[in-house]
Amino acid sequence: MTFPKPLGASEKTLDYWPYRTFNWGRWENDLGTLNLVDKAAVKRGLQSPQTFEVCALGSIMRPDEVLGDTNYACNFEHTLLRAGKYEFGPTEEPVFESGDRFMVEIHGMSNSHIDAFCHVGHKGLSFNGVPFEDVVSLDGGAKRYTVIEQGGIMTRGWLVDVPAQRGLHFLRPGDPVVPGDLMHLDGIIVPGDALVIRTGRFAAPLIAPDSASAEDEHGNWSGLHVDCIDLLAKWDVCTLATDGPADNFPSTTSECSVPIHVLTEVYLGLPLVHHLNLETLSERLGGRERKAFQFSVAPLCIEGGTGSPVSPLAVI
Repeated sequence: MTFPKPLGASEKTLDYWPYRTFNWGRWENDLGTLNLVDKAAVKRGLQSPQTFEVCALGSIMRPDEVLGDTNYACNFEHTLLRAGKYEFGPTEEPVFESGDRFMVEIHGMSNSHIDAFCHVGHKGLSFNGVPFEDVVSLDGGAKRYTVIEQGGIMTRGWLVDVPAQRGLHFLRPGDPVVPGDLMHLDGIIVPGDALVIRTGRFAAPLIAPDSASAEDEHGNWSGLHVDCIDLLAKWDVCTLATDGPADNFPSTTSECSVPIHVLTEVYLGLPLVHHLNLETLSERLGGRERKAFQFSVAPLCIEGGTGSPVSPLAVI
């Protein structure tokens, strides 16, 4: 199933997959689809809540569930540094305090985070066709398309609870979200809105890379089928947020092992938000026909960051 978007003035064809440049050259800045979060989009977000309940969507920070035999440590550490009498006050002052430190490696398979465009390249190129080595390198760090340049998001979000629509508690890990799961939003979702998709990964069993039933080096994970990209491009959503890695593992195309990352962040200029805990949001919106809400994401201000931990807020 495809919903081709007509070639625009800036869009060109390619002689290799994905055969078109999508949003390359569409905007004169580096914000990609975040250009669509204009005043009207923010206003839609502010007008979306009905009961004004607040849901924090970040998952509990923890060591990564899937490390694998790779160079991706993607782990988490939390250390309590002090707890007791406040060191800087007068000795007789009855003030106590505590402090801690945490470390998290971004782009793993467990902790909630947002990607910057410098996270992914394809054929040696980043978004807008900029050479990946000019964007980020181990020697020079990330110089362009970083998370601090990207900024935050405040708009209207739409929850698509795919398992609930199919009469399930969760998708079997490795079963993809397909265009038919999203089509009820066609004609309703508008440019600048956020698409938030629940696969039920926090209710599903973990199929790690070393599991007997694993079909991919990442293990088995439910994400979007590559055919869903045509809808995201057609709808001009500003971001895609999911409770998993966004990509389906195993991949749904032989052209690329991580097609959703490549198509969104390299070609659409669309940031991905990963590993959100959408269970409470799903429960609270379960009885509503229109699952719209105020959606906000505030990355940390990390200079040269390829991403950031986040705990987005939904106001319903």
